[in-house]
Amino acid sequence: MNSDPGSAARRSRVPWALAVTVGLCSGLAGYVIHAARVNRVPKQVVKVQRLTDMAGPEESPAISRDGKSVAFEAVSGGRRQIWVGAAAITHDDADHYSPRWSADSNRLIYWASYLGSNAIWEIPAGGGEPRRLAGAMAPGDLSHDGKRLAFLRSQDTGVELVVDERVAARLNRATYSNLRWSPDDKKIAYVQDGNVVVVSASGGEPVVAANGGVQGFTWTPDNAGMIISTHGELWFVPRKEGGSPSQLTFGELSYESPDIGPGGSLVVSRRGQNATDEADIIMFTGLKW
Repeated sequence: MNSDPGSAARRSRVPWALAVTVGLCSGLAGYVIHAARVNRVPKQVVKVQRLTDMAGPEESPAISRDGKSVAFEAVSGGRRQIWVGAAAITHDDADHYSPRWSADSNRLIYWASYLGSNAIWEIPAGGGEPRRLAGAMAPGDLSHDGKRLAFLRSQDTGVELVVDERVAARLNRATYSNLRWSPDDKKIAYVQDGNVVVVSASGGEPVVAANGGVQGFTWTPDNAGMIISTHGELWFVPRKEGGSPSQLTFGELSYESPDIGPGGSLVVSRRGQNATDEADIIMFTGLKW
């Protein structure tokens, strides 16, 4: 494979003040968002609920598949641990990242490095003994049907996107994060060097779907598009060809790491635009796009 998503993103990048380029891919249509053409969501009644109030940052929220619980990262005992509600469920002497829920909402996976070994681990939602699932260079995700694990691993020849031990794509070395299955489990998207890249779960050429300093994203439950966090604001990027992205948030607060529950509730990590040491988890209910 001669795919180079990072190079494609660099070729298409333009200053954010002028435009954001969203590339054409299978499942995501192409757009150019110009400042004069920004679609704003009509006025609506949106409920904002603060879910955490702890010292330090609470980040990377994930809503369980049954919509009843939220997991996230927060520091405890000098280490970044995985929390569910008000309780930490990991207690190891390591930093833990990017919790993701199983299909039955009884388990979570996360990424951590123990004694120099980077891997994805599984743990009961109520806490307990973690189980190593696979060596990985970055966080992974479980399919919505609960049958497949997707993750990235480093090889001498580069980086491999693995789906249940099958190599779905061979990638270049870069910084990867936020790997997510699409709602129909047919595609996998991830952030590579600030760009959203999409590839078929059955294999194929990765395609840059959105670029411009993307910090995180989540697919919408109806597979209509993605909610993307970039430069502290949330955008909805529709799949429908010819549709234009809509800016969902405006103001002095920064919204990061979006995740959507089955009922459409959106959780994010929120912080002040100039703050780096404090962040809380909030939930938007009734947000339309």
